[in-house]
This record gives sequence, C-alpha cells and structure tokens, in this order.
Amino acid sequence: MRASRVPRPPSRRRRGGRGRSGLVALLVVVAAGAVACDSGTVTSVGGCGIQDGAVCHGTYMYRGHLAFANLYGADLSRADLRHAVLASAVLSGAKLRGTDLRDADLRHAHLENADLSGADLRGARLDDSWLRGATFYGARGVSPAGLKLGIVCRTVVAAGLELNDDC
Repeated sequence: MRASRVPRPPSRRRRGGRGRSGLVALLVVVAAGAVACDSGTVTSVGGCGIQDGAVCHGTYMYRGHLAFANLYGADLSRADLRHAVLASAVLSGAKLRGTDLRDADLRHAHLENADLSGADLRGARLDDSWLRGATFYGARGVSPAGLKLGIVCRTVVAAGLELNDDC
C-alpha cells in the first residue's frame, strides 16, 4: 500500500519584498506629496508673489512665464515684463502704468478695466485679449487697428478716442 501525500499549506513567505510595510510607506510618501503641493503656496517671479492683488512696482520679470496667472487687481506699474508670456493671464483691474511689455505675449489675456497708461507695448501680441474698459492713454506701440485684434468695448486709446466695436 502506498502512502498518500497530504497537501501542505502554502508557505507564508512573502514574495517580492512588499507587504503591509511597503504599502504604509507608499501611503506616507503620497500624503507628504499632497502636503508639499498645497494650493496655498505662491509662485514667485522676480521676487514678486504671483497672486491676485499682488504689489510688484518696478519688478524685473523679463521673459517671465506667467501664462494663466491670476493677477487680478495686481499693481505691476513700471515692471519689466519684456518678452513675458502672459497668454490667458487674468489681469483684470490691474495697474500696468508705465510697464514695459515690449514683445510680450498677451494673447487671450483678460485686461478688463486694466490701466495701461504710458505702458510700452511695442511688438506685444494682444490677439483675442479681453480689453473691455481698459485704458491705453499715452501707451507706446498701440494703435486702434492693433487693439481691434482683441475684444474692445469702452476701451480708451487716447483722449477722445474710445473703441466700442464689441459692445
């Protein structure tokens, strides 16, 4: 008579080196990453915190990448924003008086009620930007034809010259 083999229970040995401790370590790393990416952090360009209401008088932001930035009501008067990328940025109500925006990309930017008096916009792209109520009094490099590439309504170009094409 032959002895029958009794099946042995499976080994409790862990394969691949991962178990509960590996899962716990993974969760700790993910949680730490979530804290590090807290939305309360503020990006800084040229020493200026990029957030709504920022005050950045005369800040050097040459070639700054500010696409989609929220600078609602910010004061960027006399800042150097030459060659800056401000595409789709929110600059509604911003003070941009005397700001150097030469060759800046302002396509699709929101400049509603922004004050660009005395700004230098030579070579700047304003295609499809929202210019409702914006003021360009004394700005360089601005023409009514160039501003009409954007959406204009109560847009002040010069004394006595207001564009209302899109009202």
